[in-house]
Amino acid sequence: MLGINNNNVPFSDMIANFSNGSSSYHGLTTTLRKRFSRKYEFQLAHTWSHAIDDSTDLQSLLAPQDSRFPSLERSQSTFDQRHRIVLSAVYQSGDTGSKGSAKHAILSGWTVAPILEWSSGRPFNVLTGSDNNFDLSSNTDRPLEVAGPGTSACGDAAVRSVTSPTGWIQPACFIDSNPFDGVASAPLRGNLPRNAGTRPHTIFNDVRIAKRFNIGERMKVDGMVDFFNAWNRLNVADVNVIWTNAGQPTASFDPRQVQFGVKLSW
Repeated sequence: MLGINNNNVPFSDMIANFSNGSSSYHGLTTTLRKRFSRKYEFQLAHTWSHAIDDSTDLQSLLAPQDSRFPSLERSQSTFDQRHRIVLSAVYQSGDTGSKGSAKHAILSGWTVAPILEWSSGRPFNVLTGSDNNFDLSSNTDRPLEVAGPGTSACGDAAVRSVTSPTGWIQPACFIDSNPFDGVASAPLRGNLPRNAGTRPHTIFNDVRIAKRFNIGERMKVDGMVDFFNAWNRLNVADVNVIWTNAGQPTASFDPRQVQFGVKLSW
């Protein structure tokens, strides 16, 4: 008969995942299009959307602040993007001047195709980076909206933040909870809504310039130059989520890139 040592339990805490999240999406797309004529065409499209949910994924950084109150997580989604405007166009010079002339050789066969995209910033969750509600996780705690400057009994000084309606945020402090009974009550839960921060908007502008050269009756050569992020604009890809530096850029999308290409057809 084997003895059992109750002091050596081979299990730690177990995480339960539920499929009871809810989400809603509203969107409107409008498009203005000019079909190809007189050597050019363009399309202008605008999308307005609003995504709301109380959960996005099962990753630890996307878990609820307090698993007992999932309704407090309902807010704009992590992937919510209110506006996106895309303008694209194509211009083709066609044949200009009489064949064999210098004007025809220089001005004919050009294609210019720009695309411009403007997108509003996506939300991010502002976190304290510490376990303020004593749930053994420091990845989900949000700060409190406080009335103004001051220092909590835990020694955390409030900082200015555009994410708070009052303009100030501060981590919850268990000493300030009266009385403290070990339960993550309101003073221990941050009351800043989930995904209260917003990343900066982005502007991407690409353009292709191409020239066709006719070689004999059947052979054609196209030389192409593609510019990605032609304005070389700094587009923020991600930001700091910790409350003291929330919104500070930490990563960016690619700078200007140039690509050359040649296509032979016959």
